[in-house]
Amino acid sequence: MAEEDETTSQPAAELKPKRKTVSRKAVVGQLWRAAKRQIDTHEEHLADLPRGTTASEADAKALAVLARTVRELVAIEEPQATRKDKRTDEPSAADDLRHVAQLRQDLARRLEALVAQDARENSEEADADSDAG
Repeated sequence: MAEEDETTSQPAAELKPKRKTVSRKAVVGQLWRAAKRQIDTHEEHLADLPRGTTASEADAKALAVLARTVRELVAIEEPQATRKDKRTDEPSAADDLRHVAQLRQDLARRLEALVAQDARENSEEADADSDAG
C-alpha cells in the first residue's frame, strides 16, 4: 500500500508524456491553412446567399477578422530585419479607418459581382422560358 501512495503522489507533470516540439514555421503554416479554409468557407457562404440578399453586418465583420488575420500572418513571416520598431508598427486610428473602408469596398465589389451573376442567371432563365413558351 505504501508503494501505491508513492506513485499517486508524483506530480502530474512527471506523468504527462512529453510533447514533440513544433517549429514556428510549422505553426505559421497551420495558421495559413486554417485562414485559407475560413476564407473559402466565407466566400462559399456569400455565394450561397439568396438572390437579391445583401451580406449582413456579421459577414462584413467576419471578412474584417479574416483580413486582419492574413495581415498578421504576413507580418509574422516578414524577416525580422525589415520590421519596424514596435512603437511605430501599431496602426493608427486613421490606418484602421482606411483599412475598414478598403474592406467595405472589397465586400461591395464582391456583392456587386454576385448581383451581376444573379442577374445574368435570371436573364438566361427568362430567355429559356420565353423560348420554351
